[in-house]
Amino acid sequence: MTTRTHLLPAAATLGLVGGSLGVLAGVLQATAGAHVPEWTGNKADPLALGVLTVLLSGLGVVCAAGLRGPRSPSPARRVAVGVGLLVPGGLCFSTVGALWYLPGTLLLAAAVLVLGSGPGRETRQVVADNWLRGLLSVSGGFELLMAVSAGEPAIVAVGVLGGLALLIAPWTPAVRLRAVLLLIGTLPFAVLTWWSLVSPLPAVVALVLGVITLGRHWRHPSAHAAPDLSRDARRLVPPGT
Repeated sequence: MTTRTHLLPAAATLGLVGGSLGVLAGVLQATAGAHVPEWTGNKADPLALGVLTVLLSGLGVVCAAGLRGPRSPSPARRVAVGVGLLVPGGLCFSTVGALWYLPGTLLLAAAVLVLGSGPGRETRQVVADNWLRGLLSVSGGFELLMAVSAGEPAIVAVGVLGGLALLIAPWTPAVRLRAVLLLIGTLPFAVLTWWSLVSPLPAVVALVLGVITLGRHWRHPSAHAAPDLSRDARRLVPPGT
């Protein structure tokens, strides 16, 4: 199996710099977005989008920081970190306009390096086992974007809470808690935005994906358990030892 763990320090640096610049971009959007619309995308609600950008950029910083250390991350952890860099790197192109060009590029580059640093077969296996969970988390990110664009404070609050619940739900080991987070993340937002065809769509898609993942777990508990991301599976072993 071919490993390219020498890419991880570069990925960590790119992720930390990109995430930090993203936090700065979010602060600028929240505080001065209305004054520099050519840089921030001329958004209708710069405060909410700025706060969301800060939160998602913080996720990128945390994921990049997790790459620091002497131990080589397990395949599951590597994929989780890659997704944690991809989600803010991609979503925030729609939250802060041109201010995201540099941070987004750095976060996406870091994600590519992380995902390309491990054995290809193991990485593909982790992705094959968890792609539905990844889609569920991505739908949570889209719900966050829909929520901060809603305007009404109640819908914004429910949507942000629901989006965060969907981001976390698929990776929660406890099945009952996963089901509760799934309901929190889908039903309230869908009910509050029932009059729109587009706004409830991420919640409806997430509910379908969540039911599928829960059904798979109940049929095959060991095969579809959430991956253990709390510890690394192995140490980095130098070639020839």
